[in-house]
Amino acid sequence: MQRYFANISHNNVILKEDDIFHITKVMRGKIGDHIEVVDSSSHEVYLCVIKSINPIEVVVQEPINNDAELKRNVTLFFALAKSDKIEFVVQKATELGVKRIILFQGKRSIVKFSNEDFKKKYPRFAAIAKEASEQCHRQYIPEIIYLDNIKKVGDYLAELNLFAYELEASKSHLIGEINKDVKSVSVIIGPEGGFDSGEAEYLTSLKFVPVSLGKRILRCETAAVYALSVISYLLEK
Repeated sequence: MQRYFANISHNNVILKEDDIFHITKVMRGKIGDHIEVVDSSSHEVYLCVIKSINPIEVVVQEPINNDAELKRNVTLFFALAKSDKIEFVVQKATELGVKRIILFQGKRSIVKFSNEDFKKKYPRFAAIAKEASEQCHRQYIPEIIYLDNIKKVGDYLAELNLFAYELEASKSHLIGEINKDVKSVSVIIGPEGGFDSGEAEYLTSLKFVPVSLGKRILRCETAAVYALSVISYLLEK
């Protein structure tokens, strides 16, 4: 069943224009059809029914007991890459349950963003996260933030903070670094050229734990998906 994020007021669902288009034109919804709606304020899920098509009217029928969220908050820090790679990571990180995606400017990042660049790209990233949350039946859409300097990472620390570091490949492994009892986890993925020594020292000073993602050097987008998959598995097993 299709899921949407919307505001609910007095049992009436207030849909955005793109969701109305999707229901009426893409899904060809009919009177009597059911959809699932996540209340954007409470994050509660409701079974709803289409009462009218033109104009659209959708009303709440009953709450749904459905919790697809990870039991711990997970943050992904991801160094700037080409837009298609960022879009891929936003989609997959959302599917893997992260609560927050933080893009940051690394010293070896080939792509450079200004704050204005991010503002222009943000609607596209947000739309991808929303669609991915709906597709995998989540109750939250991840927050997406941009940091123009890695030194601002310290404002968003979790209880356990990991950073994927290729120089750790022969020393440790991510699987050994997660305890499912921690309240929150973050993982930071560097740019295609990796972290420089100064960045590694800075992250270590913030108590980030350097970990390996295995013996192979992964593309940045692959590293993000791999790390989040392992974290998700360990938190849910």
